[in-house]
Amino acid sequence: MSAIALVSHGITDPAYRDDDLPLLVDGLTAAGLSAAVVLWNDPTVSWGDFDLVLIRSPWDYPDHAAAFLDWLDSVASVTRVLNSPDLIRWNIDKTYLRDIAGVSDVPLVPTTFCASAAEVAVAVERVQSRRLVVKPTVSAGSMNTGLFDVGDPAAPALAEHILSLGKTVMVQPAIDGVQEHGERALLYFNGRFSHAVSKGPLLAVGGGLRGGVYVEEITPVQPGERELGVGAALIGAVQTVLAARGLPESDALPLFARVDIVDDADRGPLVLEAELFEPSLFLPFSPDAVGNVVTAVLERLSTPG
Repeated sequence: MSAIALVSHGITDPAYRDDDLPLLVDGLTAAGLSAAVVLWNDPTVSWGDFDLVLIRSPWDYPDHAAAFLDWLDSVASVTRVLNSPDLIRWNIDKTYLRDIAGVSDVPLVPTTFCASAAEVAVAVERVQSRRLVVKPTVSAGSMNTGLFDVGDPAAPALAEHILSLGKTVMVQPAIDGVQEHGERALLYFNGRFSHAVSKGPLLAVGGGLRGGVYVEEITPVQPGERELGVGAALIGAVQTVLAARGLPESDALPLFARVDIVDDADRGPLVLEAELFEPSLFLPFSPDAVGNVVTAVLERLSTPG
């Protein structure tokens, strides 16, 4: 019987609860596998006892980034980790969007990456929309992310704060459809589309979150053909980039991937980001989702890694 570790965190705050985990444990167990939820920073765990370690929800990693990355390499030296550590390192920093743009014509939300206040000022001046979004290239849970009217001095102030943390700033035009309808998250397992959800808008104009707290409003949806085409193209572009970086085929194809898409009135569906590290999979919102994950895991167990 193959043993599977589902890597999570130890935060007790209910806002950090991973609703996918109990469903995954039940689904993998029903398929004849041994599945256990394990904390990434538990020093008592013998990682080599697992046949496969799935990085699911280590959502406290931003406060311990260096330790987490060291842990990731350590575990990968004794067993198989998915998604692969090399893929995770690449995906943690949203500058991966430049790599995607370099190998494909996948429609992306226009983004300017800024390493200084002067670059931020130029990027803000060039934004062709009435509102803009400022955020760091490395973050989680919309931390240090703000939506602003063009001309609001709070936008460059947030950018300066991000720079003071030693991070790169992203400046993007706000897509009106996001404030009206939110985003659509398309879930893929082994490159196959599984299901999709709509995520309601999070950001309040002027900075911060709607209602002052991070609360996702999730509803199941059926994406249109254009969205599905964009999602599939994004997965293909990821494989192209990672293959060029020397990853074998088994690591370049994500076991799980979430493609966040927004709708622009003029350009159609645009990729906001590709979550390939520790995305919520929204398993409770599709009757087929758990089975799709289990099938993908079984496929990986039957092929060399």
